[in-house]
Amino acid sequence: VALALGGAAPAAAQGGEVAGTVVSAATQRPLAGAQVSAEGTQRRAVTDAQGRFRIAGLTGASVTLRATLLGHATASRTVPVGSTDVRFALAESALSLDELVVTGTAGATERRALGNAVGTLQAAEVVEKAPVSDVQGLLNGRIPGVIVQPASGGVGTGARIRIRGASSLSLSNEPLIYVDGVRINNQAAAGPANQAFGSSSISRLNDINPEDIASIEVLRGPAASTLYGTEAASGVIQILTKRGSAGAPQWTFSVKQGVNYLADPEGRLPVNFQRDTLTGSPTRGQVLSLDILERENARGTPVFRTGHQQEYDLSVGGGSDRFRYFLQGGLEDAEGAEETNDLRRWNARANLSVAPRSNLDLDVSVGWVDGRTNLSPEAGYGGRVWTSVLADPRHLAGRLAARRGFHSGTPEQYDILYNIWQDLNRFTGSLQASHRPFPWLAQRLSFGADFTREQNVEYTPRVDSLTSSAFGSEALGFMSVTDRDVRYRTLDYSATATFDLTPALTSRSTFGAQYYRTSVDTVVAEGTEFPAPGLAAVAATVRNRFNDQDHEEVATVGVFGQQQFGWNERLFLTAGLRVDDNSAFGSNFDLVYYPKVSGSWVISEEPFFRLPFVNTLLLRAAYGESGKAPITFSAIRTYDPVPGPGGSAGISPFQLGNPDLGPERGKEIELGFDAAFLEDRLGLEVTYYDKRTDEAILEREISPSIGFPGRQYFNAAQVRNSGLELLVRGRPVARERVDLEVAFNLATNSNEVVDLGLDGSTFVTAGTFLRHQEGHPVGSFFEQRVTSATFNPTTGLAENVLCDDGNGGEVACASAPDVFLGRTVPKLEGAFTSTLTLFRSLRFYGMLDFKTGHKKIDGNTRARCTLFIRCRENFYPGEFDPRRIAGIQSNGTLPDFYIDDASFAKLRELSVTYTLPEAVARRARAGRASVSLAGRNLHTWTRYGGLEPEAMFLGGARGGEHNAFEQTTLPQITQWVVSLNLSL
Repeated sequence: VALALGGAAPAAAQGGEVAGTVVSAATQRPLAGAQVSAEGTQRRAVTDAQGRFRIAGLTGASVTLRATLLGHATASRTVPVGSTDVRFALAESALSLDELVVTGTAGATERRALGNAVGTLQAAEVVEKAPVSDVQGLLNGRIPGVIVQPASGGVGTGARIRIRGASSLSLSNEPLIYVDGVRINNQAAAGPANQAFGSSSISRLNDINPEDIASIEVLRGPAASTLYGTEAASGVIQILTKRGSAGAPQWTFSVKQGVNYLADPEGRLPVNFQRDTLTGSPTRGQVLSLDILERENARGTPVFRTGHQQEYDLSVGGGSDRFRYFLQGGLEDAEGAEETNDLRRWNARANLSVAPRSNLDLDVSVGWVDGRTNLSPEAGYGGRVWTSVLADPRHLAGRLAARRGFHSGTPEQYDILYNIWQDLNRFTGSLQASHRPFPWLAQRLSFGADFTREQNVEYTPRVDSLTSSAFGSEALGFMSVTDRDVRYRTLDYSATATFDLTPALTSRSTFGAQYYRTSVDTVVAEGTEFPAPGLAAVAATVRNRFNDQDHEEVATVGVFGQQQFGWNERLFLTAGLRVDDNSAFGSNFDLVYYPKVSGSWVISEEPFFRLPFVNTLLLRAAYGESGKAPITFSAIRTYDPVPGPGGSAGISPFQLGNPDLGPERGKEIELGFDAAFLEDRLGLEVTYYDKRTDEAILEREISPSIGFPGRQYFNAAQVRNSGLELLVRGRPVARERVDLEVAFNLATNSNEVVDLGLDGSTFVTAGTFLRHQEGHPVGSFFEQRVTSATFNPTTGLAENVLCDDGNGGEVACASAPDVFLGRTVPKLEGAFTSTLTLFRSLRFYGMLDFKTGHKKIDGNTRARCTLFIRCRENFYPGEFDPRRIAGIQSNGTLPDFYIDDASFAKLRELSVTYTLPEAVARRARAGRASVSLAGRNLHTWTRYGGLEPEAMFLGGARGGEHNAFEQTTLPQITQWVVSLNLSL
C-alpha cells in the first residue's frame, strides 16, 4: 500500500506551536471537547475542561486554525505560529454543516457533503450532566430512530437495541458496533441464564465505560451503512474514545456516591387473594388477602433493599507535537435492589498518538475491563420477585406457614440457593496509521482486535434443610460452568484522493478493503447433586454429568469504491459500490454487491436563496444497500458424532444446509433536510426513510425422506420499514447569566411483512402468540380477541362470550379466528430534554422520554390469574369488565387480556450541577470543580398492567428477537447519585 510512498522528512524537533482557549460567544464560559485543527496538516487538539488547547509541530510563519463543536458554529482564524493567546468565541448554532463525521472512508467527512442522516452524540457532555453509567443509557432517548428496550432493572443487565424497526425474521436485529474503527462483540443477551427458558440479560455493549467516550455516531440504515457491507443492514454504532491533546498533563477525577432502589414497590406489586382451605381455621371458606410487601416491612425484613452505587474515574491527557496520550482508569461498584445482585468492575484505557513524520500519524487505542456481575434469579427462574408477585395468603398458617406468605421459598432461601454470576475479562485494541504521502492523497490502515473471555456460572449448593421444602431435589445442588472466548479481528484499509478539477468543482475518490473474522469457543460442564454440603465444583457432582465443547468461526472480506463530486462546496453527488464475500454464504452463492448513491445541496448558500427567516437549509437524498449474513454453518451440510457398531466412531445427519443460501439485502431510500432558523438559534432535522429487506431468511421443515432432521434456512421473504424522524434543537435564551437549551426528538416506524415467499401460507409462527404474517408488522401478536360478554352474578361466570370474526363482526369464540392484536416494537418514540444554566455556574437538566404503539405479554397477570389463581378477579369477578373475566376464566385459551399495551412515558433523568468559583477550585488544586445531584428513572406514566413496561426477556424460548414477554422481572430501579468532578 501507499503507506510506504512519498514519505516526508521527520518533523523538526523544535516545531512551532499555537495555544489558546475556546469559549461560548454568548456566555463566555469555557467550552470543553471542542476540536481545533490546523488546516492543511493533521495537527489537531481537543479543548480541556477550561477550554484550553495547544497544537505543536507547526511549520511556516502562520497557520489557519479551525474550531468546531457540536451545537456551535464553526470558526476559523489565521494566526502567527507561536501565538499562545488565541481565543475562539463560538456562537451557539443549532445546526453545524461543517461538523465532521466518520463514514468508513479515510478521513472524516463534513456533514454538508452527506446525503444521509447521521445521528451524533457528544458523550462527554452528556456524562457531565446526566446520571449515565452505561452506554445504553447514553443512547436512550437521544437519537431519533434508536430504540433501547431493557431486559431488567438489575444492575449489570442490558437491553436490546432496534434502529428503524425490525427487518430480519430469523437473524439478529442488533446494530454493528465499532470502537475506534474496530468491530466489537455486540451480543445483547450474554451471561448465565438468570431467567427461565434460557434467557440471559447481560449486554456486551455496556462493557464500555461512558467516561472513556468522546462521541457516538449512529448510521441508521443501509442508505448510510453501505460501505460497511454485509451485516450492517440493521445500522452501525460508532464509538470514538477520548484522545489527548498537546500540552501539559490535564488530570480529571470524578467520584460518584449514590443509591439504587425500587421506587414504590408496594404500589407496583399486587395484593393477592386466595380462599382459606385450612381445616379448623375460623376463616375457612373465606377469601383471604395478602400484601406481602407491607407485611414484610412491618416484620422488619423488607423484600427489596437500597443498594449502594459508587464509581471512581481518574484520567490524564497531554503530550507534545509528536506524542499525545490519554490514560484512564475506573472502578464501578454497584448494588442492586436485590441482595444477590451487584456489580464490581475495573476498567482502563490507554490512547496514544504518535507523529513520527509530519504526514504520518499513528494512533493506538487499548481498552480493558475486568470484573464480576452477580445476577438475581428472576423471570420464571424463581427469586424475590417471583415468590412475592405470586404470594399466597394461605401460606401464613398451617404446614406452609414457614413460607411467611411467599409463593415458594422465602427471599432468604432463594439468596442461599441460587448463585448466578459472570466473570468477565475483555480487551479491545486498535492500531491506526493515517498517512498523507501527497497533498492530494490520504490513506488509513487499521488493525484491531476485541477479545472477550466470559465465565458464566450457575451454582446451587447442597442445603439439606431445604430438600423437604418447595425446592425439593434442587436443594441437593447443581453446578454449571460455561467458558466462552469470543474473538473479533478487523483489518481495514482505505485511501482517498482529492482534486480540484476546476476552481468550483472538486473530486473525492475513495477505495477501500476490509477483512473481518470472528470466532467463538465454548466449553460447558455441568452436573447435579453434591454428596455433601460445602462442595462447589462440577467434578464433585454425582448425577447428570454433562460436558461439551464447540467452535464457530466466520469471516468476511469486502472491497469498496466511492466517487464524490462537489460544486462550490454546496452541491455534492456521491456514488459507491461495496462487494463482499462471507464464509456463511452457500457454496452456490457468488459475491454480493451493495451500491449507494446520494446527493446533498446547501441551497441556503445559493445566490438566489431569499428566505430571510431561514439561515441554513440543506436538502439531502440517499439510496443505499447493505446486508445481513446467514447464521454460521447454516449453509453447509453437517453431521453429529455418534457411537457406531462395536463402539466404533460414527456420524449421523444433523443439518441439511442450503448451498444456495445468501445474505438478506437491505435497500433504503432517505429523503430529508436540515435547517436553522432565527439566527441559528433553532435547528430542525427531518428525515423520511423507506427501507426494504429482500431475501429475508426463513426456516422450513425438511421432509423425513431426505434423511436429515430439523429445519433448513432459505431466502424468501420481504420486509418493509418506513418512517419519519424529527430532531429539534434550540437555544431560546443565550445570555451570560441565563442560558436555556431545549431539544425534542420524535421517530415513527411503520413495519410490514410484505411477502413471505411461501406457497399456500401467509404466516409463520415467531414465538409465544407471535406471527410473521403478510400485511402486518414483524413479530405481531395474533390471538382471539374477546369483543363482548355478560356476567352472571349467580354463577360468577362470564357468559355469552363472543370474539372478533376478523371482518368487523362477532362470532362464538370456539370458531373465531386469530386476529391482529399489536406489534412488539414501539411505533412511536421520542424524548424532550432541557438544560438551564444560571450565572454560568448553576445548571439544571432533565429528560422525559416515551414509547408507544406496541404491546407486551404481561406474564405476571397470566401467572397470577390463570395459573395460580391469586387475582382479585378470580374471587370478585363482578367488579370487572366481563370481557376480562371471560379471558381469565378461559384457562388461558383467550389470552388477549394479558397481551397489554406497553406504552409509557418516563421522567428518565434529572440533575442539578454547581460549578464552584475558581478561587474555591484552586484551593483544591483544581482548575475547575463541580458537584452535582442526579436522579434516574424517577417516575413512570403508563396504563400497562404488569410490573414494568420496559422489562422483557432478551433471549431463550420466551425471549429471542421478537418476543416481548415480561414475567416476575425486576422493574427499572431508581438511582440518585452525588458526583464530584475535578479538572486539574
